[in-house]
Parts: sequence; C-alpha cells; structure tokens
Amino acid sequence: MKKILTTAVLVLGMSMMTEAQTVISNESLTHDGTNVTVSFDVDTDVRDLPSNRKEVIMPYIYNGRDTLWLDMMEVYGKGRYKRERQVNHIQGDKDWELGENQVMKGEVYQYTSQVPLKRWMKSANLGIRRQLVGCACEQELAEENLAEGIALFEEPQMPARRIPEYVLVDASREWDFGQDELEIIFKVSKIEIDSSVFNNEVTFGKILAAVDKIHSNPHYKIDKIEVAGYASPEGRPAFNRWLGENRAKALINYIIEHRPEYNLTMDDFRIRNGEENWVGLRRVVAASEIENKDRVLEIIDDETIPSELKKDKIKWIDHGKTWKKMLDEIYPHLRCARYLAVYYDSTNDEAVDIINQANALIREGKYAEAYEHVKPVEDDMRAFNTVGVTFMMQGEFEEAMKWFEKALDGNCPSAQKNIDAINAEYEYEAGQRAAIEEYLKKYE
Repeated sequence: MKKILTTAVLVLGMSMMTEAQTVISNESLTHDGTNVTVSFDVDTDVRDLPSNRKEVIMPYIYNGRDTLWLDMMEVYGKGRYKRERQVNHIQGDKDWELGENQVMKGEVYQYTSQVPLKRWMKSANLGIRRQLVGCACEQELAEENLAEGIALFEEPQMPARRIPEYVLVDASREWDFGQDELEIIFKVSKIEIDSSVFNNEVTFGKILAAVDKIHSNPHYKIDKIEVAGYASPEGRPAFNRWLGENRAKALINYIIEHRPEYNLTMDDFRIRNGEENWVGLRRVVAASEIENKDRVLEIIDDETIPSELKKDKIKWIDHGKTWKKMLDEIYPHLRCARYLAVYYDSTNDEAVDIINQANALIREGKYAEAYEHVKPVEDDMRAFNTVGVTFMMQGEFEEAMKWFEKALDGNCPSAQKNIDAINAEYEYEAGQRAAIEEYLKKYE
C-alpha cells in the first residue's frame, strides 16, 4: 500500500511541473523595414515552479518551413540560481550573476528581441517552446502560438504600366495594294531604268496592273499617284537627293510612256522623299543576319549623329568589313523608286471614314470603343497604326507592336515613333524589375 501511494505522489508532482509555466501577454511584432522587433510581457510569479528548476522560454518566428529562433529567456527558481552560481564560482567565475533575459521567479519581465526582416515573413507566426531544466534532466513543455498571420514583409509591386504618347495618322482615300513590294531597283549612281535586272520586269508588270485596276473601276477618279525615289546612304547627301528625285521621275515617265491611253502627265504624280533611304536601311539591316548588326542599328537610331558621320562610324566598324558586306548585300535594295499609292475620290470607300472616326474616339480617350469601331476594317493597311494605338493605350504593348510593325511595312513611317515609345517603356519596366530584384536580395 505504501508503494502505491508513493507512485501516486510522483505522478501528481509531474503534473504540477507540467503546469508550472510562466504567463505571457501583450505580444507584439513590429518592423522598421530592416529588422523585426518581438516583445511580450512575462509574468514569472509561478507558484508551482520548483525552487531547484528553471524554465527556459525559446521564442521563434516561423512561416511554413522557414523558422528564425530568437534570444531565449530563463526564469530561475531560488535553488537553481544558487546551484548555478555555485558551479560558476567553482569554475572560476566568482562574479557570475544573472544576465540579459535571465530573471528570478516572481518578477514581471518585458522581453524584447530583434532579428533581421526576411522575405518569407509575408505571413509570420510567433511561437514559443518551453523547457524545465534541473536535477540532471530536461522536460519539454507544450509548444504554443502567441500570434498568427502577422504581415511583416510586403512584396514590392511593379508600378502601374506607363502609357506613352501616341502618334495617329488619319486615313486618306488611297488605293490599297496590300504588301506587294512595288520597287524598281537601280544600279549604283544610276537613274536609268533597266528592266532586265533585280526582277524589275516583274515589278513593272505589277505597277502597270495597279494603274489599270484603278482606271477600270468607274467608282474611282485619280487624284494623285504617289511615287518615292531613294538613294542608298553611301554617297554625298546632295547627290543622293538628286538620285532619289530623278529615280522617282524615271518611274513616273515609264508609267506615262507605257499607258498613253490614260493621258497621264507629271502633274498627276506626287514625288515623296527623294533622299537617302535611312528608313529602308534600318528595316533591311534589322531583318538581316550581318555581323555587328546591333552596332549598326545603334548608329542609325542615334538622332544626335549627322548622316555623314553615321556613314563614317559604320565604315569604322570591324575595319570596314561590315560596310563592305552592306554594300554587297543590303545597299542594292535601297537604290530604288517605289510605287506607293494612288489617292482618289470615291463613292464607296467607307474604310477611310471608319478609321478616322476611330481616331476621333482615341483622341477622346475611348480606346476600347475605338477598337470595336475600327475592327471591321482592321485588314485595311491604313488601319494598322490606329489598331496598334488602341492596344497601346490600353497597356497591351505586345499586341500593339504587331500592328505597328505591320503599319511600318505598309509604309506608315509614323508607326516607328509608336514602336520607339513602347521600346522606351520596355526599358523603363526592365529597370524597375532590376531595382526590385536588387531590393529583394537584401531580404533573402
């Protein structure tokens, strides 16, 4: 009977020790952008904490598998304090006393600990683990949560997409020849037409067929036929302007001579450009596989460099090898006269009105409505730039770029300004992403 009673007392004693825990209140987790400060009050007046034991409180912040332990705290019973002081004296530390976060039972202690702010602390929890230490043994007490779901770290967000200024082009009554490359190619420094080279004969056939098509339709009356003449940017500017203008005139004379039945004169034509073909050069270089392409495009795009100096800078690349490659493979395509368009009066060309009405909606800031309005004629090359602007102004840059590139191929130079504006925003966004990534590295 005595043995059974002793066992019961031991079990009761263990139960009392398990309940012998300090009381924690006023938990707080704050941060200053760099560090997290954890604080709480600890009431150590625990009646049932045995004198020969100490309670060890181990706080920690966690989120899933990520855990960061804080400074631990120790609450001493009187007997345990005397024993540790005696042991330290024996070991030579005769001045040993309780240090930071070490207190005697019976006090109300304000605990504070600081740790670095981490990226995983987007939803942080505060937990504690307790131990009773003494009499050559350690007893784990139940873990508990003091706070849950505290948002300490806030992921930085990309700023809202900036929308660049747009360039709109109102449509005119112009015959759409699709994507045909109606270009006549000339030999170096020549203005005479040679139908036997560069597939010119086939191109002449397309040009004359276009003139026939417009004249055969009773709904149309020719206003102006537009022709552009170009020179490759390799000689002197004044000579190149002369070349461009006279190449255009050569094509005009060819059309007049081969279609005498239409009684066309030079007054029925409009010459556009008539100068160095830098736009064409950029387009052909960008589509090519020549070495140092990026360096060439950088020089072409630099508006601070005069044309003559651009040529010199390109010549200096790779000791002239890139320049020679361009002379052989690229510049022949730039010595041309291009049949661009026919402007006319018409009774049934509704696309012009639809495109210009959509442009008016864009100027009012009604971008989605403008797209729906122009959608029925979006296959008309005159609408490409307008469609691109509707997407650009809604922040859909990728889709907008597709339309601007089509517009550029369809002889709408203004589309290049919209492309440049979007590329500038891409560079800005890349810079913002890099800044955010650099910021996040500090909190890994």
